[in-house]
Amino acid sequence: MKILVVEDDLEIQGLISYFFIKEGYEVHGVDNGLDGLKKLKEEKHDLIILDLMLPGIDGKNFTKIVRSMGEYGNPKIIMLTAKTEIEDVLEGLEVGADDYMKKPFDPRELVLRGKKLLAIKEIKKEEKSENKFLNIVIDEKKHKVFYEENEIELSKKEFDLLNLLINNVGLVVTREKILDRVWDSNYYSGDRTVDVYISKLREKLPILSECIKTVKGVGYRLEEKR
Repeated sequence: MKILVVEDDLEIQGLISYFFIKEGYEVHGVDNGLDGLKKLKEEKHDLIILDLMLPGIDGKNFTKIVRSMGEYGNPKIIMLTAKTEIEDVLEGLEVGADDYMKKPFDPRELVLRGKKLLAIKEIKKEEKSENKFLNIVIDEKKHKVFYEENEIELSKKEFDLLNLLINNVGLVVTREKILDRVWDSNYYSGDRTVDVYISKLREKLPILSECIKTVKGVGYRLEEKR
């Protein structure tokens, strides 16, 4: 398993790397957010140890970018920071971090937390990679959608939108959440973009016409026909 340490304090970066290497992990280190994103594009990593206060792109924006764009994979993220306010902790978790540790920290505890997150990641890898709704089957690994065993051609955005709705069956998914998960949150896509793509899904999969409910002024909810 590969671990990326994004930390501008080289002494701390080296300390973290040392303890994870001792446990048999392959570790790469960078000292800023831009180089971290470049490294993730070059090769996928399973866990990121991320400093919050970074030059260029800070830890929060780094996390938003990683979570909003599939090209970076789906690594677990542990944020490190000297900030102690609860608001900072909550904001870090809200933008997509899986765990949060305050500096100074014990590297042994960090390794244990990392191992726990990686164990969860491995369990999910072993689970079936299919999502189902009625007669619709999504094969996430092959990035394909089938309806009654016939493959349906969807664009990447249509695929990601459908997958998000199926993963939240019965729940209201806000337009903001859809834009954040399916589109780059830094990219302005227009107020009508989500509505247009919902229409495309209804057109390509007519069964969804009665299943995707519009929640006025909020977003959409996927539910089975009654």
